[in-house]
Amino acid sequence: MSVQQTALMDPVERSSTVPSFLTPSRTSLLVLTLAMSLCVRLQGLSVNGFTQDEVAKLHAIQAYRQGDFSANAEHPMLMKLAMWGSLAAADRWNTYVPESLAVAPETALRLPNAVAGALTPLAVFGAAAALLDPTTGLVAAFLVAMDPTIISVNRIGKEDTFLMLFFMLATCCYERAKIVWSTDRARANRLYNAAGACFGLMLASKYLPHLLGLYGLFNFAAMYDAGGNAPRLRQYLGTMLATFLVADFAILLPDVWSYAARYVTGGHQSHHGYLYDGQLYVNSAFVLLWGVPWTYYFRLIATKMPLIVLAAAIAAVPSLVTRRRERGFVWLRVFLVVQLLGYTVIAAKFQRYAMPLLIVIDMLAAVAVVAVFRWIRERSGLPASPGMAACAAVAALLVLSVVRPPLTASPHFSIYQNAVGARLAPVVTVYPEEAYDYGVRDAVAAILREAQPDAVIVSDADMVVDYYLQQSPRRDIAARSLSHDGLQNPGEQWVLVQDSRRSFENASLVAQLSATRQPWREYRLRGTTVLQVFKIAS
Repeated sequence: MSVQQTALMDPVERSSTVPSFLTPSRTSLLVLTLAMSLCVRLQGLSVNGFTQDEVAKLHAIQAYRQGDFSANAEHPMLMKLAMWGSLAAADRWNTYVPESLAVAPETALRLPNAVAGALTPLAVFGAAAALLDPTTGLVAAFLVAMDPTIISVNRIGKEDTFLMLFFMLATCCYERAKIVWSTDRARANRLYNAAGACFGLMLASKYLPHLLGLYGLFNFAAMYDAGGNAPRLRQYLGTMLATFLVADFAILLPDVWSYAARYVTGGHQSHHGYLYDGQLYVNSAFVLLWGVPWTYYFRLIATKMPLIVLAAAIAAVPSLVTRRRERGFVWLRVFLVVQLLGYTVIAAKFQRYAMPLLIVIDMLAAVAVVAVFRWIRERSGLPASPGMAACAAVAALLVLSVVRPPLTASPHFSIYQNAVGARLAPVVTVYPEEAYDYGVRDAVAAILREAQPDAVIVSDADMVVDYYLQQSPRRDIAARSLSHDGLQNPGEQWVLVQDSRRSFENASLVAQLSATRQPWREYRLRGTTVLQVFKIAS
């Protein structure tokens, strides 16, 4: 059909020439996926106390309430604004309901992330449906919804969840615009602008412009099929910039730039080092191969992804070569290979940084799963009943194998290990950060019942300790930093030791404590000690 003929078509007729991704059956399955995604992310949000980073967000929100929007300036505003709204709504709710129905502050702070994380599989469906096909998109959405490591990141107050929601939405809009451009250019331009807005919201969620750069690299690599099918650059970039500035208007404040300058030069880094597999490593962003070992993310993928998903992703790897000129496989190749290599050489490594990789691997696994179903259909000659039975059996095996991991790990999804990981090491020993400051809230409560007047709690989760001290009726107990202050108080001291907070500054002191004293109390996750409390009498 020529361009002239397309332009003369009625709008309804034009839109009907582009098949819809959503059929009644797909919609029903997406609704079910969303319900499951919400259930696993929303249940028991307050089972853990706050983490150090989350208390920093609370401090920033308190500053926002006072009109100071330069607080916590190393991160954009969007997530904190959502948290502010959630906390305000919870405060209002709690004034009208009995205490048994009150929303805990931990739940209120994490709720925006949990909801954003639950919605991300829908964005993944849209992106994968446009890049690959709707059936693959449906399977990818289900795999992302049930991925235990992705779930664990979605349940903490960190920016990575919002980042990936808006990145996948941007991908969905951009790739859908590519599809409809030949039949409805006005709609395509609206979708391109929507993609620009989503990219703006992505940057207002976390300052990681490399994802935008990778998308540009992907479009360059796939340029052979672009033609004139591209956004109107001025509108596209203008929409992106305007959306970013509205959602992160603090970026315009001079105080934010001065804070950011100090932050990137290490001026706000309170301690150094990252404990991985029992050894401390440099984790500065300015160090490359000499920091946390390059095997970090490879081991994470091998030991923390459900084995059936990992096997499917490995089986689909050859398709990145055999179908290398198809746009969807160019996208998978760029975002898998470049990110994996890039993340490998940077010294600073954290589990949450792997979320973009895990989503891409889930999408790659969906390619293999759909290929298996199609192979069964072709071999069995559906709709014959034996073929239907074979497909149903494979589908049931997949669903059970994917649903079981989050159910077994709940509510501490971060500690999930597949069979390979469980054989290699106990939980929370290779990646101590999985503990997410577990036990600190309970330890502070226990100490408050026993502590003498004017005692001090010394910890490198000192902001968390201070928060829970402020919630208690006792005002005589103080919080101190283990790395900065050491054990200098002449009175009673309670020392909290966590592998997840081990650093070069506190390593020798922690080793001395462990060698010379018995802990007053220990807190464990699935049998692994993640927090020790030492009492040092005056």
